[in-house]
Amino acid sequence: MKRCKAGLMGALAVCAIALTACDAIPGMGGNDTGESHVGDAVSTLWFDYVVNSAEPMDTYEGYTAAEGNKLVVVDLTMKNTFDESVPMFDTDFQLYWGEYGDDEWALPLEVYCEAQFPADYYLSINETREGVLVYEVPSDIRDFTLAFLEVKDNGTEEGEEGDLYLTYFTAA
Repeated sequence: MKRCKAGLMGALAVCAIALTACDAIPGMGGNDTGESHVGDAVSTLWFDYVVNSAEPMDTYEGYTAAEGNKLVVVDLTMKNTFDESVPMFDTDFQLYWGEYGDDEWALPLEVYCEAQFPADYYLSINETREGVLVYEVPSDIRDFTLAFLEVKDNGTEEGEEGDLYLTYFTAA
């Protein structure tokens, strides 16, 4: 397959981001960085996606954020544009804020409701899928960056980093 699990790559992305300056997250390994906002269509190597909305909430579908935190619910639509089914993971999209420090990012909460994307699944050829990713973040944060890093299967455990896609939004 053309991808490997993004969990390991997420750790690499965090390390690379933690070492950057603060303005924008630069492309990794000399690859391109695509930037977008809510409602913009984004085309990756394997699929197109749109962040339809990103809303702050105290409670979503029975889950309540811990004191001092809030939930950010990201509604996302994806369409496979590749010639094979694409393995996907809920950790493919990570949320960043602030100076992109070690403690300034979050993975989606574990799946607890039907509206959420599954922990792992296949996006079939030409399939369109809509769902939500729910993140728990500090309540005083307003501005966020949703990041997706392409990771290509090159025969190694780490894979090969491709392009980085960033969607900026405010959830206050």
